[in-house]
Amino acid sequence: MKRESCIICENKEFECINSFSNFPIMATSSSGKQDILFDYTVILCNRCKCLQLENLVDAKYLYSPVYMNATFSPSWLDHHKTFCQFIVQNTTETSFLEIGANTGILYKIMLDYRSIDYTTLDMYKNNELHSNIKFIEGNCEDFDYNGYNTVILSHVFEHLYNPRKFIEKIKNGNVSSVFISIPNFDLLVKEKAIITIHSQHTFFCGLDYIKYVFSLYHYRCETSFTYNGNFKSYMLKFVLDPNMLTLELPFTDKNMLTDIYVNEINRISNIKLSKNTLICPAGIYGQYLYYFIKDKENVIGFIDNNKNRHGKPLYGTDKLVYSPTEIDYKNNHILLCECPYKDEIIEGLYKISSDIKFS
Repeated sequence: MKRESCIICENKEFECINSFSNFPIMATSSSGKQDILFDYTVILCNRCKCLQLENLVDAKYLYSPVYMNATFSPSWLDHHKTFCQFIVQNTTETSFLEIGANTGILYKIMLDYRSIDYTTLDMYKNNELHSNIKFIEGNCEDFDYNGYNTVILSHVFEHLYNPRKFIEKIKNGNVSSVFISIPNFDLLVKEKAIITIHSQHTFFCGLDYIKYVFSLYHYRCETSFTYNGNFKSYMLKFVLDPNMLTLELPFTDKNMLTDIYVNEINRISNIKLSKNTLICPAGIYGQYLYYFIKDKENVIGFIDNNKNRHGKPLYGTDKLVYSPTEIDYKNNHILLCECPYKDEIIEGLYKISSDIKFS
C-alpha cells in the first residue's frame, strides 16, 4: 500500500528524503517464521513538511499475534501508571473504550482509583487480556463509535494509516473526550533518533501536528502533560467543542529531518566494530543499528532481557538473541544502542559483570 496524500494536509506532492530496500517490517524474535521485508521510504510533504512513511505494510501482518513489544518493562510500567493518573485526574467517567489495550494494563492500574466498565478494540485478542474487559475485534479506522463517550489511545495514534479518517469517525460517533499518549516526536527529532518514523510509526506526530489535525474536526486540546520518564511522551486530553476553530497549519524544519535520515545514518554506517560484538538491546533499536552498519560480519548476536526472545533470531537477521547472563564479557564487545532506557541497560549489565567492553 502506498501513501498517496499527506495524512495532515492531504497535499499530494512529496519529496523523498531517503529510501532503504529490503527492510524488516517488525522486530520480533520467533523461530520458523518467514521474514517479510519492505521498501522503507521516508518522504516529506511539500506543503506542511510532515515526515511520513511512503510504503505502508499490510496491517494483518504488522499487527498479527506474533507481534511482540516491551510494554511491561519498568520504564513502560512507569509510563502506564502516569498516564492512568492523568486520565483519572481529568475525568469522572467510569466507562472507557481503549484502542489497542494489549493485556489490559491500563485497566488494571485504573482499578486502583475507581470501579470502571472497560472495552477494548483491537485487530487481534491478546491471550492474557483481563477477563473483565469486553473485547471487540476490528480496525479503529473503520469502527462505528456511536455509544462510546470516552476513548483512550496509549501509543497507538502514531500507528494509524489515516488519522483524519479515525478522528472523523469518532466525531461522527459523538465521542466527547479522547485521551492520548504519544511519543515526544519533537524531542526524537532533536535527538536525531532514526526510529522517529518506521513501519509502525507511520508519520511525524509532533505536538503541533496532532493539535492541528484534531482541530479540523472541532476537537480542542483541553489539557496536556509532558512525561519525562524514559519513554518521553505527550499525554493529551481532547474534547469535542463545536466552537473550536481550525488551528494554523504547522510545519517542520526540513534540515533537522535530513540530518537524521541522511547524515545520522551515514554516521552509523561508518561505525567500526571489533570482532565478537553483540548489539544491545534487540528489538527495533538493535535491528536498525544492525541494518545500517557495514561490519555485520563482526556481529555475533544480540543481548536482550526479554526471555521470549532468547535463543531465537531477531526478525530480519540470522543472529540469535541471548540473555545478558550467558555472555562472556571478557572476550566480547557490546555495541549499545541509543534508546530511551540506555542508562537502565548499563546499570543492569554492570550488575552482571565488571568486565564489559563497550564498542
